[in-house]
Amino acid sequence: MANRQPSRCASLLFGVSFLCLFFHIRFVPMKKEIIKETGISAVRSIFGAVPFAGGVLNEIFFDFRSRVKQNRINAFAEMLADFFVEHAEIDTESLKTEEFSDIFESVVRRVMLTKSKEKHVRYRDILIQHVFEPHKSVENAETYLDLIATLDEMAIRILAVHGQFSIDYARLELELMKTEGNARKEQNNIEKLKQSYPIKEDKLKIYEQAKSKFDSEAEVIRQEITDRQAFRKAEYFEISDSEFLYYKQTLYSKGLLIDKGFGTFGGSTPFLRMWVTDFGQQFLNFITDQG
Repeated sequence: MANRQPSRCASLLFGVSFLCLFFHIRFVPMKKEIIKETGISAVRSIFGAVPFAGGVLNEIFFDFRSRVKQNRINAFAEMLADFFVEHAEIDTESLKTEEFSDIFESVVRRVMLTKSKEKHVRYRDILIQHVFEPHKSVENAETYLDLIATLDEMAIRILAVHGQFSIDYARLELELMKTEGNARKEQNNIEKLKQSYPIKEDKLKIYEQAKSKFDSEAEVIRQEITDRQAFRKAEYFEISDSEFLYYKQTLYSKGLLIDKGFGTFGGSTPFLRMWVTDFGQQFLNFITDQG
């Protein structure tokens, strides 16, 4: 008989039932041994109820490196349970959406493939985002989850700092343009006034003071832009130059950073002036929900 792919309904049942199972166990006052046996039996029943995939999931979770993978899933479920303890008002029935089912399954698959607690926390935080927004789009989720799996925490931190600078720079650039524009306006007023006769010294002094004020403000903004680029040196992250270069090259190869300095007129050293790409910012939005 030809293999059949699990139905969307069955996948949804797996995702929501698994979450609800541990949420329920968290609140039922049973001895540790009973909780463990109840959990294993219940999860086996849930997986077994999924057409075709049930046997595969049982094999993955319980037969192939079962103890290691099950411990990872149990630990992850405990983190989720802690969240539900703090948010008892959440109705798990609201999680029965196609979008949440998709992201849940994708996350659980990756949880059992890594022992990194840092990555488990990131996966948990992503699920929490979707608990609050069960219909939230999961477009490109597989790509983003793969990036979490392959990038270590230092790489993500370096990307995040570059992303924050891009946001700050956009704001500071607008402030600088506005301030420089005001300075030019006052300079035009000064030049026009000097062409008149007799020159109104009191008015000229007002224009000159205004221009000096805007010039000073512009210089403060320029200095702030410079100061905020301390992250372009390895010392900022307390790593070696070679490590920093490796991380930037890795992020560049994945399309998360771009080199805006190298190859331009009067350009700089390769991989020195890196900027986050649109794709990189979308990835940061995905893992931090800041977008």
